[in-house]
Amino acid sequence: MCGYLFVSSRNKKTLEIDQQLLKHRGPDHSEEVDLNWCRSRHWRLSIQDLTIHSNQPYSSQDNFLVYNGELYNFREIGESLYSRSFQSDTQLLFHSLEQDDFDSIKNESGFYSFLFIDRKKRKFFGARDHFGKKPMYFFHDNDLLIVASEDSVIKKVAKQYGKKLQIDNSAIEHYFEYKDLHFGKTFLEGIRELAPGSTLEFDFDNWSLIEGISWKEYYLSTPFYKKKNRDSHTLGNNSENPLSVLKTNLFNAVEKRFLADVTVQIALSGGVDSTLLALIAKFNDKFFSRALTVSSSSRPSELKKSKFLCDSFSIEQSVIDFDSLDILDLLKESILAQGGPLSHPHALAIYALTKEAAKKGKVLITGEGADELMYGYEHHKNENTTFAFVQHNDPKEYFENTESGPNEIEEIFSGDSVLKNNNLRDLEVKTHLLSLLRRNDRISMRNSMELRSSYLDFMLFKTVTDLQESGSLGKGKESLVKIIEIFFDQYEVDKEKIGFYVPFDEWFNKHKGLNQALDAMIKRALGFLRDELKWNLKKGVEIKNKLAWVLVNIGIFLDLQEG
Repeated sequence: MCGYLFVSSRNKKTLEIDQQLLKHRGPDHSEEVDLNWCRSRHWRLSIQDLTIHSNQPYSSQDNFLVYNGELYNFREIGESLYSRSFQSDTQLLFHSLEQDDFDSIKNESGFYSFLFIDRKKRKFFGARDHFGKKPMYFFHDNDLLIVASEDSVIKKVAKQYGKKLQIDNSAIEHYFEYKDLHFGKTFLEGIRELAPGSTLEFDFDNWSLIEGISWKEYYLSTPFYKKKNRDSHTLGNNSENPLSVLKTNLFNAVEKRFLADVTVQIALSGGVDSTLLALIAKFNDKFFSRALTVSSSSRPSELKKSKFLCDSFSIEQSVIDFDSLDILDLLKESILAQGGPLSHPHALAIYALTKEAAKKGKVLITGEGADELMYGYEHHKNENTTFAFVQHNDPKEYFENTESGPNEIEEIFSGDSVLKNNNLRDLEVKTHLLSLLRRNDRISMRNSMELRSSYLDFMLFKTVTDLQESGSLGKGKESLVKIIEIFFDQYEVDKEKIGFYVPFDEWFNKHKGLNQALDAMIKRALGFLRDELKWNLKKGVEIKNKLAWVLVNIGIFLDLQEG
């Protein structure tokens, strides 16, 4: 919902930060602080407390804060923990950090990425939420440190200090295989992503930067929602019906996501996840101005179901017709927003949704995370399959000269050490879901929109996991459907999960060989793989489907990097 950039140089005077760099993340207010040993700028997208009192950097005599996130029920937390009334979550977070009491609020409903800077000691303490909904990227060498909400702006700032950050060829290779990046990699050399749930501490005088946990520790460790060392205030008790406990916790999570001083909208596909959220909001008098739906004639969609729901409950609906959009233009805009190649065509739907939503508000409620929460994917019925670390493309199938040694993924699976504290669903939360959240942040913020998901609530996730592991709540979405039927007994579940379908394959097959710009992107990607990775396309290989997806993405990304 906001953005920030921090820079510190060991040997040079820090330069003024361009106010336009992250304006899309925070068009409502921007301010810069210069402390000589460091400089930081914040961009604010106002959601709660629209007054100047919550503008950032937020400061006292000794400290200042740059913060990207939202602690939904900050008023309740403030009264409970400190017997104080806070005007905003920014003020609550700042107070807890000054009291050295961050542990008391770090698992509350919301998400965050922040730097808390000590002016006199010339240090900072930073952290990122456990789900990884809000990002933190950094570049650190022997004389320059840059920390920011987006990796692409780090490249621009580093150039001002004489450092030209190149494309990381190993990241392109990893993306080709996995359609994603892992272990904190980015597509630019020297820029890293902080692991979810980790802290980051910097000491200027010692020029030291310390990550709280490594990515390997993140993957191997027990998931935060399974840890037993927290005094849980779960809504419900063991004697209650598990479905009632789920319903109570879910209602509470939805209520928190509607805490906003700006217009709220809902993304509605007509599937189980979004339908339930819309019904809960409607029956609890939570106002949202309209429901947004993406539809395409290329494949049967849930548009008819979403329209029936909206007609039945007097919900205003706006439908985005994907057939009328230019997919190549959407790809370029989405890759520019993401700062790299995209993992899945759904990113284009998110871009179209948030671009439309930005016309009438700043907050969009989505159903992200329901499948991970409830074991809702079809492959969860087979406990030996997972989306985590899945190899989508084998280079050997398409190219010659692709020999490589063991990678980090193979190493953490050796000896099954990664499965000691995690089941396959847990690994999906740490990989597949994280990829979705990374996509949602970058693409929604390009359109100055905040996405909120009720299913990604700490206490809801913990409660459901406890109920599932005790055997009192079944795995799968049957429980969510039962709650829907309380309000809407005419609802029918589709046999196949559809969601917001993006017809990339159909579009590519129609335009390849006829669209010069598209063909140029394919040629660009193949040239890079040949020249940089020494991969030569095998004769007879047809470029289509998942191979076409990664090549188009790589080609556009390379083109944007030169632009």
